[in-house]
Amino acid sequence: MSRRNKKSIPEKNSKKDTVAFIVKVISIILCLASFIYVIRHYHNFVIVKFEFLLYIYLIAGVLFGLLFYKYQKNYEGKNFKSGNYFALILLVYGTISCATFFLANEYLSTNTEYVVVSPILEKHESHKRSPNSILVQIEGTKKEINIHNYDFKEISMYNFAEIKIKRGYWNFPIILETKLLVSK
Repeated sequence: MSRRNKKSIPEKNSKKDTVAFIVKVISIILCLASFIYVIRHYHNFVIVKFEFLLYIYLIAGVLFGLLFYKYQKNYEGKNFKSGNYFALILLVYGTISCATFFLANEYLSTNTEYVVVSPILEKHESHKRSPNSILVQIEGTKKEINIHNYDFKEISMYNFAEIKIKRGYWNFPIILETKLLVSK
């Protein structure tokens, strides 16, 4: 019988392959949820520099990548590609680590709330579905805060913002509430 006429016998998936597939699907779903959570908290609630988040992202991705490298290389064999592996690990575990940082900062905090009154440096009108925003200076850092409860005509009358803040577990400020004031 020639090779052309041979029917290929499909390989049965082992239990190990099925478990690996389930773990990958769960980690991708967790990664997407973490990514949305990180973007939302970075832009709206926590005052942290982008470089700091980038360091968390890179360090966690590299550590998890090195931790699972040998296992994944043995699992894939000759088809293993280091670049694709580290890109995926960096994306998944870096994002999950950043989300864990934000969750710990917010929910493990036992600090009391305090109020900061800051002048409004800039006012930005919303475009399409985005909210109006103001730019204020909080503890030496300029932060753009989305304002949902006011339309732009109302915002243009106010000069100051009263911002309720709480120190997080990692000592990064968390914005709890924002009210606009006419004067100090």
